[in-house]
Amino acid sequence: MKVVTDAAANLTRQRATELDVAVVPFQVTFRGETYKDGVDILPEDLYRMYMEYPEDFCETSQPSVGDFVEVYKENANEEILSIHLSSGLSGAYSSAEHAARILERENVTVIDSRTVGPALGWMVETAARGVKLGWPKDRILEAIRLVGENTLTMVAFSDMKYLRHSGRVSHIKSIIASVLHIKPIIGMNAVDGRYSNLGQEMTLSRAAHKMVTLVQERFGEQKLRLQLMHGSNLPGVAILREAMRDALSVVEEQLTTVTLVLGAHAGPTVFGLAAAPQSVFDQLFK
Repeated sequence: MKVVTDAAANLTRQRATELDVAVVPFQVTFRGETYKDGVDILPEDLYRMYMEYPEDFCETSQPSVGDFVEVYKENANEEILSIHLSSGLSGAYSSAEHAARILERENVTVIDSRTVGPALGWMVETAARGVKLGWPKDRILEAIRLVGENTLTMVAFSDMKYLRHSGRVSHIKSIIASVLHIKPIIGMNAVDGRYSNLGQEMTLSRAAHKMVTLVQERFGEQKLRLQLMHGSNLPGVAILREAMRDALSVVEEQLTTVTLVLGAHAGPTVFGLAAAPQSVFDQLFK
């Protein structure tokens, strides 16, 4: 069985190799140059370019149907689990589905994660570990569902211009937020897989504490698997980590850069977290 995903899963090339996962890249175009995410550009490269050219924006494009057809053909003799960025944010899932229909193969199962970033990565990791353990497909699908339903993702940022330019939030609301210097907190809607407004605060410190409160309200005092992420905003990460101290019991993973397909529309000031009960993973792989 082969697991396929896209670059929104926040998997480094080394981690994807360790898990034996095929990663299909997105494309990003900036200042007339087009790059493949994870192939000839990394998220930190884009954030650096954003800082160098603060008046410019980039455009992202989903993997094509042909990109998926190629990967599926390369693994034609295996059962394929193809797990992708939320269909509410991108057409990657649709491209993968279309590719599976073109090939007319029943051995390709395409999954809409309804999430992004480390949360998607944890679903992919769960599938890959299940494959290595020889689990049947039904058990892997149930494990993926369990991880997805128990993971919380949220980000905050101080500069709304990138989201405003992307068209992914109300233009009027984003202008008001910029004028008032409001720091919005954005999460994922589990029903439609789109961005959801979880709140707004006047300072980054208050936004960080609000995120911690939202995690506490969702998970209580459970020990959490947690990963912090950012664009180019280490001060924001430090504020969030301080807000977490003594408030959450966590097994913290290595700090990661926000996946390019999200960061391209959120900009370099983005920072946030993904969290899930550690017990979910302990029970799956005990």
